[in-house]
Amino acid sequence: MRDKENMLFSADENKFRAELRDFLERKDAKKIEHEIYERDFYPREHYEKLGEEGFLAPVLPVKYGGRGKLVYEVILAEELGAACVPLAWIYSTSSYVYATIARHGSEEQKRRYLPALKKGANIGAIAITEPEAGSDVMRIKTRAELKGGTYVIKGEKRNITNGSKADILLVWAITNPGVDPVEGMSAFIVEPKAGMSETGFEVIEDYKLLGGFPGTVNSHLLFDEMCVPGENILGGTNEGAKIMFDELSIERTLYAAMLVGEARPVLELAVKYSMKREQFGTSISRFEGISFKIADMVTRLEAAKLMVYHTARLIDGGFDAEKESAMSKLLASEAFYEVAHSTVQILGGRGLSDEYPAEWAFRMARLSMIPAGTNEIMRFIVQREVYKEQKGKEEE
Repeated sequence: MRDKENMLFSADENKFRAELRDFLERKDAKKIEHEIYERDFYPREHYEKLGEEGFLAPVLPVKYGGRGKLVYEVILAEELGAACVPLAWIYSTSSYVYATIARHGSEEQKRRYLPALKKGANIGAIAITEPEAGSDVMRIKTRAELKGGTYVIKGEKRNITNGSKADILLVWAITNPGVDPVEGMSAFIVEPKAGMSETGFEVIEDYKLLGGFPGTVNSHLLFDEMCVPGENILGGTNEGAKIMFDELSIERTLYAAMLVGEARPVLELAVKYSMKREQFGTSISRFEGISFKIADMVTRLEAAKLMVYHTARLIDGGFDAEKESAMSKLLASEAFYEVAHSTVQILGGRGLSDEYPAEWAFRMARLSMIPAGTNEIMRFIVQREVYKEQKGKEEE
């Protein structure tokens, strides 16, 4: 059957989405989400089942069991966001890790790390942010010194999603402090659980965040002269900045897709509640003060979704999508915030209680404006690229 949702996707893309939704429904992913919310456990075994069923890592080349296109990864991110938030958050950084290794790793690194990441047996994390280096990533202080055939890493990383649970960390460090960080930064594949206490790796703390869903972790990590084999450098010495900037467009696109998914059940809650709730002798959905909020929510969320998939198509087509990925993250996070904010308002007093998931959705939506680059940085990127494009046209 043809419908509006399916018409923009290929038959195989629609089949992938349908099979994924069926799996998540059969596994009762929403029930798992509620159990995690109540008990606050890390759902590693549930994440691994996604891999066992073959849903993880569709962006990987076909030779490594993937489908070779980011759009499948975006479908996965959106559907996980809608079905089970903590699984989506585990996935969000693991996907960055396997996508980056697939694009920049050596054949040996791909053979060694991709299979377990695809199966969900290993979980990944990205270690870029530091106590003094957030949006300004070129201020990182972590150092990696080559001694013999081993790199010795010393420094701290903070706000690392999956940090304390990860089997594979991608760690960025300065390898040539005598030059600009753009030219002196490298990325490393690190296995922190391979003899943690002996390798100079420590989890200082797992933080609780405003909007941080139970079952997710946000870690402060210490590398105290941790030894990493020389062959674990990713993409070559001092190639870290290039790798980071190349992959940020993918990270932001997948993060935006996850937010679009997270907003979907919240919007559905607002619509259903407004149809059932009666005041002044009629359903509140008949009041423009309510129904116009629904109209705005639907419009903004649909615009964000279309922007996300447009960006994925650009990346799959080999185009630079720095501007579009920033726009996607900006639109998706602010659409999610508007959906959550308006849903709380529509539910009134009940929206402030834990009777409905509106209040924690509101907190999650507020959180969404910071990870993967703050919204201020997203606006900076968009305006920079717009002016750059205009300047290029004038010089032609």
